[in-house]
Amino acid sequence: MISYKLFNKISFYNFLKGMAMGVSDLIPGISGGTVALLLGIYDDFINSIKSFNLRSINYLFTLNFKKLSQQLNLPFLIPVLIGILFSIISFSFLVDFLLENFRVVLFSFFFGLIFFSSLKIIYNLRPSAFYDFLFVAIGSLVGYFISLINPIGIGEGYFSVFISGLIAITAMLLPGISGSYILLILGKYDYIINSLTNFNLDIILIFLSGAITGVIIFSRVISLLLNKYYRNTVFALSGLMLGALNKMWPWQFDGTNYLPNDFSKSLGIENYMELSILFILISFILSYSLKPIKWKFLD
Repeated sequence: MISYKLFNKISFYNFLKGMAMGVSDLIPGISGGTVALLLGIYDDFINSIKSFNLRSINYLFTLNFKKLSQQLNLPFLIPVLIGILFSIISFSFLVDFLLENFRVVLFSFFFGLIFFSSLKIIYNLRPSAFYDFLFVAIGSLVGYFISLINPIGIGEGYFSVFISGLIAITAMLLPGISGSYILLILGKYDYIINSLTNFNLDIILIFLSGAITGVIIFSRVISLLLNKYYRNTVFALSGLMLGALNKMWPWQFDGTNYLPNDFSKSLGIENYMELSILFILISFILSYSLKPIKWKFLD
């Protein structure tokens, strides 16, 4: 029964993983796709989403939930999506508080987690050929140059909100590219976060419609790449995460990266050195405590 499967222990763990993805999507510089990859649910998530088509709509309207569940893997997907939405709605205030008061410590933790986990993913695939390292390098360069893009504006109105949702969700699906950072580039981050915290339903619904459109389109592209070129794709995605770490450097102010001591001396801002080192060590332990990621594409 679907009802049973949705509320077992595995589903609860998937709900927690969805929560982790949702929280990460609120933080500029971190991607929900990155967290999904680190937690080992990236391939399931992409495959479930890309399976949505006109047949799914027919199953929904004819109340054929059994076939809909089989097609979309709903026992997996629903807990993850609920977790994502729960985090975005519930933790936007907390994330805003942490970014305002403990940004250095928060970024130290995620910097370490992404760095060590990316290396672990690459190691688990046992790179040996020249092209393995080449795709890591290409991904790193792409991630780095994306992290250097300066904010731009795309105008006002509902259409710009729709486009923002479409582009941001595409980035969220890619490990290493933060949907929140894309919103910053588009000049829509504060606007969307304020809409969430103030429950501006019209803006939220239009943004979600753009996001859903982007998910349906782009998930198929990623799934195709993972199915046909899984090693090259995973190496490139891992490199993407490493290259984009430039945007996650903890001691950063107004787009400029500083060494910890220079951060304090030049700006007069506490560098939280001891706490930062502690949370980087915690991130190291966490990343190597995670089970090795098993890709279904390898089976």
